[in-house]
Amino acid sequence: MINVLIFYFFAALALVSAILVIVQKNAMRSVLYLAFTVLSTAGIFLSLQAEYLAAIQVLVYGGGIVVLYIFVIIIVNLQEIKAERRKMFPKLFIFTLPAVLLIQIVNVLFTNRSTPPAGTETGLDFRTMAEMLFTNYLVPFELASVLLLAVLIGAVIIARRRLVNDPD
Repeated sequence: MINVLIFYFFAALALVSAILVIVQKNAMRSVLYLAFTVLSTAGIFLSLQAEYLAAIQVLVYGGGIVVLYIFVIIIVNLQEIKAERRKMFPKLFIFTLPAVLLIQIVNVLFTNRSTPPAGTETGLDFRTMAEMLFTNYLVPFELASVLLLAVLIGAVIIARRRLVNDPD
């Protein structure tokens, strides 16, 4: 019972923070709400006893992607960007696509009522997944980490170049 309550708590937290990501006008606050969404999604994974997915969610998305977004916001001076007026087609697209997707999700949820046969699931535990990640998939894992490091170094170089050439 407590697992269900924890799941619903993190699900509501993720939903509210995801809505705040979209609604927020300040880009830095939006990224902070995105980090909150990522961490609450990791909490959902933990409540479902998927520790590996929770760890990947925190490391890759919380530690990598959100930090990259923060660097981009810092490097790009958002004070210089003027607000633009959107035309009717993008507004129509923004509202109709989620509505169509919601209709499809509700349709799938209520038309497919068959339950899969009960049986034992043979999933991988955290130790097996970690061993596989650091043996069979070590090269792609390291390439991803080098790519993130290169992006971080590039962001620092671009930001530093602007500071050195800045007359103020």
